[in-house]
Amino acid sequence: MYKNIILIFSLLFILSCNKHSNVNQLKSNNIDNFVYQEKPFELKWKIEKNSITNLPLEIRKKIKNTCKNHNRFVLIKIKTFKDDTALGTFDCRI
Repeated sequence: MYKNIILIFSLLFILSCNKHSNVNQLKSNNIDNFVYQEKPFELKWKIEKNSITNLPLEIRKKIKNTCKNHNRFVLIKIKTFKDDTALGTFDCRI
């Protein structure tokens, strides 16, 4: 009798594991369709108008030149320093 109960629970466990692996496989298939080949890049600029996210024109031109095959760019990370400069990590987006 105990063998039958253990057999039933083990079958239920195997079936539930199989369901979860199918869900994970579906999620990974959707992620695999998105392909992005560029790497994030860093640029340093002097802070103007007391705003760290206000990018100078020359920095915008460098970003547009780097991301010329993409529609837009995103500021991922920013660091500020005592000498009123900022170091930003940018990423190009489609």
